[in-house]
Amino acid sequence: MTNAEYEVLRIIWHYPGISTKDICKEIKKRKNWQLSTIKTLLLRLENKTLIVKNTYYHQAHYYAQYSESIVVSAFIKRLLSRRETLSQEEFLELVENNLQNNSSDIGGLKINEKT
Repeated sequence: MTNAEYEVLRIIWHYPGISTKDICKEIKKRKNWQLSTIKTLLLRLENKTLIVKNTYYHQAHYYAQYSESIVVSAFIKRLLSRRETLSQEEFLELVENNLQNNSSDIGGLKINEKT
């Protein structure tokens, strides 16, 4: 999951059943992303089965399929399983970046993989 996808998912966790319009309002407070970018991120999250979209009266509403703790736990397990394939410097950099982002916002764990 990319950082951008994670940012959208965090909004959905915070506001279950949020509409596309309201997701855009929340994102605009932090980022200067276009509607097409946000819709692409929502589609990617749907394709990864991390969110589900329900449509009511021609308006899409989004719900997370998994809790934040489950997704973060899965990320940590994946990170630890990759430890053998990362150099010590790469591993420490990933951990350090996540800790720095977490210091101001407990939900700010980055879910970005090096490939």
